[in-house]
Amino acid sequence: MSNDPVPLHRVLTEMLRHPLRLLRGWNWKAASFSAILRSLFFLFANLHRTHHAAAKAVLTEFVYGTFAAGVAGAALQRLRHAEPVRKTAFVVWLGIPSVLLTAQASVHRAMGTQHMRTGLIASFVFASFASGFNWFAMRRGAFVIGEQRSFARDLLLAPKLIVQFLFTPLQRE
Repeated sequence: MSNDPVPLHRVLTEMLRHPLRLLRGWNWKAASFSAILRSLFFLFANLHRTHHAAAKAVLTEFVYGTFAAGVAGAALQRLRHAEPVRKTAFVVWLGIPSVLLTAQASVHRAMGTQHMRTGLIASFVFASFASGFNWFAMRRGAFVIGEQRSFARDLLLAPKLIVQFLFTPLQRE
């Protein structure tokens, strides 16, 4: 994949016209980490319920989170070279998490999850930061699927990337 800048509208149009391509680019690296953390939000939100209710909420979130985080990771990978950067950041930090939240609420409602509000709020905040971090890392070549970097190498780079993410203002590169 080229590192050349691509107009944001072109990337978004391509994803809207061919959404199934995101499934082919499903990002297992993003999915693995996200699903575990998102499931914990629903576990803690449902701990005071029966064990069955908590387990059902966690399983629902784990399955949904694995699928959604992989698709979001594929979208973020496509957006990593999109410009203008600030408009792309808006899509990454708010647009993608909003779409995920809407789908997530529907899935949990269909599964009868109790006490969704706390889990959904925590999940949205997490999705927003995770989306921002993954996009930041992907712009630097980490957590990208289909390139020669191993997941182990990405994980070794993660602490440095987290520090950069937290302390580097959004800027053009």
